[in-house]
Amino acid sequence: MDLLPKVFRTEGDWVEFDPSKIFESILKETGMTEENAKTITELVVRRIISSGIKFLSGPHIREIVCSILSEQHFEEERKLYTRIGMPLMDYEEILEKGPKTKRGEVINPEKIHHWAANQLAEEYTLLRILNDEESKAHLYGDIHIHKLKYFDLRPLSQTWDPRMILKNGLPPVENWSHCGKSGPAKDLRSAIHHLVKWLAMTQGEFSGGQGFNFLNTFLAPFAHGLNDHEIKYSIQELIYEINQLVAVIGRDIPITSISCSPGILDALSELPAIGPSGKIVGIYNDYNEENNKLFEFITEIFSQGDYEGNDFNYPKHIIYIKSNWLNEFKNSYSKIWEDIKSGKNVYIVNLCSKWSIDEIYSQYSGEELHNLGTLQNISLNLPRYAYMSNEQDKFIEILRDKVTMCTQIFQKKYEIIEKRLKSKHLPLCSSFIKDHEPLFKLENQNLAFNLVGLNEAVKFLTNYELHEKEETFNFGKKVIQEIKSLCEEIGQKNGKKYVLQENLSNKVLSRFKRLDLKHFPEKAKPLLKGESAHYTNSVHFRKNSKIDLAKRIGEQGEFHEIMRNGLNIEEFSLQEVQNILEVTQVICENSNLASFRFIP
Repeated sequence: MDLLPKVFRTEGDWVEFDPSKIFESILKETGMTEENAKTITELVVRRIISSGIKFLSGPHIREIVCSILSEQHFEEERKLYTRIGMPLMDYEEILEKGPKTKRGEVINPEKIHHWAANQLAEEYTLLRILNDEESKAHLYGDIHIHKLKYFDLRPLSQTWDPRMILKNGLPPVENWSHCGKSGPAKDLRSAIHHLVKWLAMTQGEFSGGQGFNFLNTFLAPFAHGLNDHEIKYSIQELIYEINQLVAVIGRDIPITSISCSPGILDALSELPAIGPSGKIVGIYNDYNEENNKLFEFITEIFSQGDYEGNDFNYPKHIIYIKSNWLNEFKNSYSKIWEDIKSGKNVYIVNLCSKWSIDEIYSQYSGEELHNLGTLQNISLNLPRYAYMSNEQDKFIEILRDKVTMCTQIFQKKYEIIEKRLKSKHLPLCSSFIKDHEPLFKLENQNLAFNLVGLNEAVKFLTNYELHEKEETFNFGKKVIQEIKSLCEEIGQKNGKKYVLQENLSNKVLSRFKRLDLKHFPEKAKPLLKGESAHYTNSVHFRKNSKIDLAKRIGEQGEFHEIMRNGLNIEEFSLQEVQNILEVTQVICENSNLASFRFIP
């Protein structure tokens, strides 16, 4: 023992070196046999003595143990025993220069601490939760597990039913003692403040976007009897306060959205209307006038922008369209077309597809609240599978293998969140509304496959892009149908709901392209050119492809019909669109596009 240094502890004192503590920790943390753990401990002690080390700490000893575990080929045990975190110089660099952020994002102490913690959480997931095959698939670029830094703690996104708050107050859960309880809102301004505060309260439990659907319809009873100035002022507060949540939260910019419609959907019209003080005040169809006024004022506030005329990036402005509404509410929509022409970012959801209306009816049938979201999403690198296979049948085989692997990752996420709900690590989500109705229903959450690079995959396997030949277009549809069928097959077995949707991250498009150029330099050939070239997103045709607009609308709608998810967005450049209304009418009458937007 005289040959061994003392050990400095984080508690601030020195203790004698005790080999038995190393032995016990190896047994506890790695599950090794006592004989192997004893051998590793002896090797550690010998190395410390032979090196003449004068100073030891807990982290230092752990580094030595991990080194010897690797040398003795106990790689899995090393992964279990290792520390996670980051090098000292890396942390010091972000203290001095700040973490890498998106352009325009604010750097503050909360952001820096958040970024540092994220690195630890990502390492934990890769080392402890995922197996080697799954970790390598993400790191090498076969797949991309979105929001990996939150995999061990948070669901992804949620769309809230405003009635939950309008009926029950804030927070809308039973036996909540962490802050004061507000009763149901008595007027429009109070209702709006409750809704905004709810988005702020729940940001700590989700990693992605949150929002409210059909907001103007559900707020319509609160606008009854108010003059235009009172309604407009309240709506202005709503949009401003949601937009300013970033200053309250201090971490990532909250992705928020509100959706609205000029008319009241049939699926909502006969539902009991919740009004001031949480009371039932008829049905929503009684408030058509208020619904339409709220729609127009929401449009007007988004059009005006903030005090200095800047656009509101968040909340996202989402509007619903139906073919008969385009004429019935022509004036209301005309303001939106003008906004789009001036560069405003408006998302349009197409309700003319029968499947979209059926989905809304199923969601709002009965008395249950419509709180629904996505638990986790994973992007599939379709070009990579083409490079690996070289031919169509093998491509489908690899695709099925990757989808199956992803369902196993989804299962791990599901079990983790189930565990977090039981342990109350998600305190609001694990709470109950009145009559013991769960606020967050895990079984209702989507598990989403995001698609990347269908066009590049098809081009590599057939020598033609999606739009160039009927056979290649049909092969592209076959690929998407294959994923859809496999998802349905696995979902029926394990009771999970898998969906196909568009990848919404430019980072993933660039990451897949960069890794494929490295691993498959002779095969990877992104079709989009230029310095910012990346893979074509989702099922889209190449952006600069020469294709008739009507044909494009119809064929992209065929993909959306298979995928049947509102998070599939077709983009139209204003340079190729002469008349926004005419294009929108074509979409309503002749297409199954889920949603779309016009961009400069």
